[in-house]
Amino acid sequence: MSEAAQALRDVYASMAELWCSPQDGDVEEVKGRAEEAIAGLEGIDQEGAALLSQFLKNPISEMEYVELFELDPRCPLYLGSHAFDEPETCAQAAVSDRNGYMIELLGIYRHFGMTPNGQELPDYLPLVVESLSLTAGSEDPVRKKLIEEYILPYLPPIRSRLEELKTPYLYLLDALERALKLDLGAGIKEVSHG
Repeated sequence: MSEAAQALRDVYASMAELWCSPQDGDVEEVKGRAEEAIAGLEGIDQEGAALLSQFLKNPISEMEYVELFELDPRCPLYLGSHAFDEPETCAQAAVSDRNGYMIELLGIYRHFGMTPNGQELPDYLPLVVESLSLTAGSEDPVRKKLIEEYILPYLPPIRSRLEELKTPYLYLLDALERALKLDLGAGIKEVSHG
C-alpha cells in the first residue's frame, strides 16, 4: 500500500471514531490516534490536516453530542435521513427510497467482504467512513461509486445543518469532504508529496 493510501486509511479510521459518541471509546486514545492520522495527512493535504486539528481543539461534551446526533437529533448521522422522507407506516418503510439506498449500501459492503454488525443502519456516517478506511488503496470501481453516488451527494444537507447549529463538527465534515475528493481526484496511489 502506498504511503498516501495508508495516510487516507488512517484518516478515515480516525474520522469514523471521531464521528462516534465520546462515550463510545477512550477519548484520549481516540485523540491520540487522530493526531497520528493528522501527522500522516500533512504530507498529502495540509488543509485537511489543519481542519482535523481544528476539530480536535474544539471538543464537545457527551451531552452536547447526544443533543446533536442522538435521541431526538438536531442533525442525524444517517446519510439517507437527510435526503429521503421518513415513512409514516411500516408498509411505507418497506417501499421507501431510503430503504433501497440502504440495501444498495449493504450490497457494496458485502462486495468488499464487510458485514455490518447490525447495531446501526447501513447509512450511519461513522460506518460508511469506516468502510472507506477498510478499502483505502483499492482501485475497485465500486469504491469510487460508493464515494461519488452514495456519500458525496448526501453530505450537503448535513453541512447545512451543521452550519446552522454552529458546531465544530463542521471542521470534521470539511476534512471528510477533502479526503473524499483527494481519494477520487488524485487516485490515492498517485498522490505526490510535494
